[in-house]
Amino acid sequence: MSLASKLKLKNFCWDFDGTLFDTYPEMTISFQEAAARLGLTLTANEVYRQLRQTSVGQTIRHFIGEGPQALLMKQKFHAIEAKNCLQARPFPGIKDFSGYLASQGCQQFLLTHRNQSAWNLLKRAGLKEYFTGGVTAEMGFARKPDPQSINYLSQQFNLQPDLSVMIGDRPLDIIAGQRAGFQGWLFDPDGLITMGSENWRFTTYNQVLECFLSD
Repeated sequence: MSLASKLKLKNFCWDFDGTLFDTYPEMTISFQEAAARLGLTLTANEVYRQLRQTSVGQTIRHFIGEGPQALLMKQKFHAIEAKNCLQARPFPGIKDFSGYLASQGCQQFLLTHRNQSAWNLLKRAGLKEYFTGGVTAEMGFARKPDPQSINYLSQQFNLQPDLSVMIGDRPLDIIAGQRAGFQGWLFDPDGLITMGSENWRFTTYNQVLECFLSD
């Protein structure tokens, strides 16, 4: 990625879970606990890999299947995870990189399937001040990879797609961004994602910041 390509970007849309905040430990434990209440024993590794590579819904279908048990699993998981996620923290380097973008006059937006709790966690971490706006679950948009929520932000804040990027840790984030005409940057800290359509792949936020600061 050339320096000129980096510098022209003005708008940064962030996924939350697994991108801004490392919520996977809390999500994994919550999924295991919910499954145990239904009589199913799962290892942390198998749950983590499914959550990381797909989604909560797909992970439930993978282990539970469809029907009433799947619905019950979903309800139990979200009830448990809502409490556990309060322990989650931002990934190392996020505050420095997000603060740098803000200092350069870039706009940042939250784009998550999580509810309003995402804003609360960002505020607690001292990150909310860097964000211009965003989309959470309560707003009722179609889930990624549908670009509906990104298109909403584009229209609401007059974002030019060629000056914008979607940052996420799963293929659905990248696909949603690219369908809206944005670049798609894949945060892949553990190398578990096998896709090749991302515009850029990185493993740490210090790596990204160093790239932005380099001549």
